[in-house]
Amino acid sequence: MDRSAEGRIQEGGEEIAEARILAAAAQLIAEEGFGRLKIGGVCARSGYARSVIFQHFGDKDGLGRRLVEHAVEEFTNVYSEAVAARTGAATATPMDMLRALLDIIFELIRTMPTLNQAFLVLWGDAAAEYSGLRGALTEADRRFRFAIAQTVASGVADGSISGVHDPDSYASALLAQLRGISMQALIDPDGVDLRGLRAELERGVDRLSASFRGAR
Repeated sequence: MDRSAEGRIQEGGEEIAEARILAAAAQLIAEEGFGRLKIGGVCARSGYARSVIFQHFGDKDGLGRRLVEHAVEEFTNVYSEAVAARTGAATATPMDMLRALLDIIFELIRTMPTLNQAFLVLWGDAAAEYSGLRGALTEADRRFRFAIAQTVASGVADGSISGVHDPDSYASALLAQLRGISMQALIDPDGVDLRGLRAELERGVDRLSASFRGAR
């Protein structure tokens, strides 16, 4: 470890070091992809020595796996904020939670922060058999689908959602739509009508509402 890096760790702490390294890795992955990511580039971008990165993450794949975890953690936080913004002090209903999911996903697509962009790049890379991150991304998606399915199942159970026969399949279909839109917006931002796509998805979610069906 060089002395300047050691001094920064002592002054800023382990959490700051990890945050800066993850931010640097996310920037480089968003720019070049995971396959071309070099630890030396992360060192140069973050200002930390190679030994510090290996100490925190083990190797390049370990850094990538931690970045996936970090992206999931950050998404969980902003999703909770979106639920709170939509409901205020009221207890969130399953329909509130589904609508808040659209709120935050389309906000992330619109702004495309670096961490979100890096996650999408990693997800695309995971399709390759050689990917060392496929397991981490598979687990992240399974947890995401499970959370959506649990939300829908809760709505079916309390009568606020109708017309869904299989919450697990619905969750897979919804995630596929949201991820597909995200990838299209990343690759061809000028060719995607986000306003129109969101309106279509919102109408689809609205049709799940038992009150919507009862009003027809």
